[in-house]
Amino acid sequence: MSGKVRYDGMFFKLDDPDGNYFNIKHQDIDKEIFSGPSERYKKIKDLEYDELFLMVIQCQLFKKLCLLRIGHEVSSMRSMILNKSRFNSSILPFHQDVSNNWPMSGKPNFTIWLSLNGANKKNGCLKVIEGSHKFDIIGDGNNLLDQKLKDKYMKKENIKYLEINSGDVAIFSNYTLHGSDKNFTKQNRLAFTSCYMDASIYHLKTKKFYPKIFGKNALDQTFLRSLNYKIPEKVYFNKKGI
Repeated sequence: MSGKVRYDGMFFKLDDPDGNYFNIKHQDIDKEIFSGPSERYKKIKDLEYDELFLMVIQCQLFKKLCLLRIGHEVSSMRSMILNKSRFNSSILPFHQDVSNNWPMSGKPNFTIWLSLNGANKKNGCLKVIEGSHKFDIIGDGNNLLDQKLKDKYMKKENIKYLEINSGDVAIFSNYTLHGSDKNFTKQNRLAFTSCYMDASIYHLKTKKFYPKIFGKNALDQTFLRSLNYKIPEKVYFNKKGI
């Protein structure tokens, strides 16, 4: 966020200046870049291509989980920092990290959510609807739920706040309804998250595959060093643009 470490082509997304989630342009690709030092970056993606974060993504615990849920050939749909700024942060409405509207040949499987400096109700910890992963895709999945679906699936008694310490990790299905509230503290709430899926899944428009995490020709430290702090062209880009 400070710009002291720079990766050419890395994804950045700023939070809304007024802390209003509904004002954020979520498909504003031209502006999804580093635009100067700021503590208000909401998301920083493409961390599969950072040597330190790749070590986390490929740790033995997550490898075992992938073997149980996916198999030997695994890719990352996205790996990113989630920052909830101390300066008028926005909420994150309940949603699923899966959708029938995404141009993907398959669905992501599960997500790890690693707290970097502690998460609690005051600073906007992750909250989930327990059992919601059992209902497949609800509405549009990743998009906002209408009131009828909210009444059916978002019962107050089923909301669980995942208050965890720095270094602890929450692991959940991509079909789980989840979100977070504003940060009301004087310190940014920081988390690292990575979403795992079968490596055979590709982008339907560009026919490109996602960063390989486990299996044949998976990312490794030697390859990352050869990139020299440059992010490869994203799977949703092609020679003609988007």
